[in-house]
Amino acid sequence: MVGCLPNVAGSVLLSKYICSECRNILRTPVQTGCGHRFCNSCLEKVISNEKTQRCKGCYREDETADSMLTNQESFPDKAILRELRNISVQCPNEKCKWSGNYDEYDQNHADRCPFKKIPCTNAGCAEIICRIDLDDHLNDKCGMRKVECQYCQTTLKHIEMKAHIDVCMKYPVTCKYCKAPAMTRDEMTRHIDAENGDCEKRLVPCKYKDFGCSHMVEIDQTQKHDSKNATEHLSCLLLAVTRLSETAEDIHDQRRCDDLKVAIAKHERQLSGLVQAIETLQADIKKEKEDIKARQSMVANSSQFSVSGNVQQYEKVTEKLKNTLTILETKLVTYEGVLSVLKNQLEQNLTALRNLESGRRQDRELIESLERKIKAQDRIIAMKDIALAEQDLRIQSLELASYDGSHVWKISDFSRKRRDALSGRNVSFYSPCFYTSYHGYKMCARVYLNGDGMGKGNHVSLFFVVMRGEYDALLRWPFRQKVTFTWIDQNNREHVVDAFRPDPTSSSFRRPVNDMNIASGCPLFMPLSLLDSPRHAYVKDDIAFLKISVDTTDIA
Repeated sequence: MVGCLPNVAGSVLLSKYICSECRNILRTPVQTGCGHRFCNSCLEKVISNEKTQRCKGCYREDETADSMLTNQESFPDKAILRELRNISVQCPNEKCKWSGNYDEYDQNHADRCPFKKIPCTNAGCAEIICRIDLDDHLNDKCGMRKVECQYCQTTLKHIEMKAHIDVCMKYPVTCKYCKAPAMTRDEMTRHIDAENGDCEKRLVPCKYKDFGCSHMVEIDQTQKHDSKNATEHLSCLLLAVTRLSETAEDIHDQRRCDDLKVAIAKHERQLSGLVQAIETLQADIKKEKEDIKARQSMVANSSQFSVSGNVQQYEKVTEKLKNTLTILETKLVTYEGVLSVLKNQLEQNLTALRNLESGRRQDRELIESLERKIKAQDRIIAMKDIALAEQDLRIQSLELASYDGSHVWKISDFSRKRRDALSGRNVSFYSPCFYTSYHGYKMCARVYLNGDGMGKGNHVSLFFVVMRGEYDALLRWPFRQKVTFTWIDQNNREHVVDAFRPDPTSSSFRRPVNDMNIASGCPLFMPLSLLDSPRHAYVKDDIAFLKISVDTTDIA
């Protein structure tokens, strides 16, 4: 920007000494083929970027120009460098009184000026500040500086401290049930524990929780809860009994399956024994037949025994063997019949088992389908609850909002909020939003009860915040309306009033690209000593009233 250039003997620097890219005074000047001059570092930066290899100087002179920049067509401009060395300049940085020749400015002062705007050196911080203020910023103001939690001694970034305080286990808190004296958050967890806590008003689960009641009740209100929710508890019990009945049927089916499996195993063992017995009988019959044949052969071939005596003897043996064979064959037929019956019974049992398993599988699939439907309904109900809560919050916000550019902000519980500001627990908070009209600017206020910036520790700081609204595209930007702050004396004696007009060049009053712009206003709005003044009632009954008024007379 031209405003950042050094001045020459009280007049603005000639354009030939200005870089066509950065618009600052040339440093190591280079001239391009199109005749424009650049800092050597600026030219290298432009050429290295494929998207911006065009001369801005040509474009400013003629928007249809399309000059490409290359290293081959550029050369060091020593003539301009000699001219610059003979020029006396003044540092352009605000508050800096340095003056001298260009060489001294370029080599010694430009990069070392204590009032030069430089970025914060802490990673993640985007603040641009004067070099002379860097130490104060790094030590006291930078949101990315390292700080130590005063409660648990954990080291973390300052910007993360507020979120850490909300979860710090050593942070002192007061029991929200019995209002016991402050204790650390981990002690509070034990204090309000439903089973082992010592809080006299702690929340405990309903005794019907195992049957579906999810309410948490104060320990001394359980009887009242039981009476008030008797119908709900009966419904939970009915549902639990239904589920128990279904479970009992499943167990019964399981036992039937187990019994069938035991019977099948028993039949299989019996079949195995019968098969072995039949095989033994068949072996015995075969052996007896072979024995009979052997004896008949012996009778036919023996000549040394008496024919009649031996024949009678062998006939008896043969008859005896035939009787034995008949008995064995009868037993074999009997065993084969039993075996057939057992096989039929086994097949019936297997069929029944398969039918039971198929029925159980279908029941499981049906139960899983119903559970999925119930979960889907629960999700839908949860989404509806969230939508209703959002609508309630929106309606409440709309009810509190004003649309005439004026808002009276009621600050309740003032003493606690002031203590939070003094301790650093919550240094600031925002007012409800309000509007200049139904389709106008959206705004709010931000107050620091222990001051901010120059007013820290000695004044109340009050700031105005421009918020992103639904009709910003129809409004005039930057925001230019006069803003008036009033701290109301509830004795109607002496109100504290301050006003300002927005700086059109400040980013605080441009069209918002985020939810809200950076706050701007009055860091020295009201001395802290006035808060306790006995003549006035700036705080009465622990309540304060701030009025924010925006001049809407010239809004189209």
